[in-house]
Amino acid sequence: MSGHSEDPIAEESKRFFTFFNLSMLLVAITGIEIVIIYVQTFDGASIIGVLFATSIVKFVGVVTWFMHLKWDKILNTILFLMGLVIAVFTFFAVIYMSDDPPKVIEFNVASVENDWSADAGYSSGDYVKIDDSYFLCLSDHSSPSPSPTEKSSSPTWEKVNGVPHEFNWKVSTGDLIEINSLKPENPFFHHYNPVVSVENDWSAETDYSSGDYVKIDDSYFLCLSDHSSPSPSPTEKSSSPTWEKVNGVPHDNDNIEGSLISVLEKKASTEDFRIKVRSEAFWVENN
Repeated sequence: MSGHSEDPIAEESKRFFTFFNLSMLLVAITGIEIVIIYVQTFDGASIIGVLFATSIVKFVGVVTWFMHLKWDKILNTILFLMGLVIAVFTFFAVIYMSDDPPKVIEFNVASVENDWSADAGYSSGDYVKIDDSYFLCLSDHSSPSPSPTEKSSSPTWEKVNGVPHEFNWKVSTGDLIEINSLKPENPFFHHYNPVVSVENDWSAETDYSSGDYVKIDDSYFLCLSDHSSPSPSPTEKSSSPTWEKVNGVPHDNDNIEGSLISVLEKKASTEDFRIKVRSEAFWVENN
């Protein structure tokens, strides 16, 4: 007699199916998360809330069953949770101490009110207005220019359905910018990562300060000390303390400015839109 009240083979088989069912559940939850992210049926705050909740569910499932805490001593669970709490608080403390909250310095949305004139020159991508209709310029041309009438078959102009609007913004810093309409009947959504590479070609006749980045061919160098022209070349094999080669591409995410023109279904103003800026620790929007 073994002294065990349960068959060890049956117990292992039960655990196997528990692991299998849990893994299928985790796969299903991950699929739901992917759909929510790409379909974007909710606003940004709701998406983050749903993803946070599903992540907690997956985390509990993994540490309880796959890390065997369910069958270990309660002391192991307590030690694990203590380390987890300390790690989480340390992470957020470091992030908040090293990150500055972004600020929306300027944000404007206005319809394009550029009345067409036969005596003006136009470039491809320009929008003009005739009465209550808007037209898109398809090719560069100088005055006198053909009239972009609604029935015109000229390849110079194309009538657009809707009202073109110009979006302009300036923020102090940020890793992600998102602009969306507050009115469902006039939809608009735009987001991007404002990554600006430093394209400062090195010149021997230029003064440089510590912290400056320069580019030579496809390589980037960091200036380590102030020096005046003529300055030593920051070659890759240079042993000079003036320059240091960096791995990667330096970027500047401060004082980000941008603009775009988009055709909306209806005429709108700045109050009809929201701009949100995210940094490592903060997520702010215009008031």
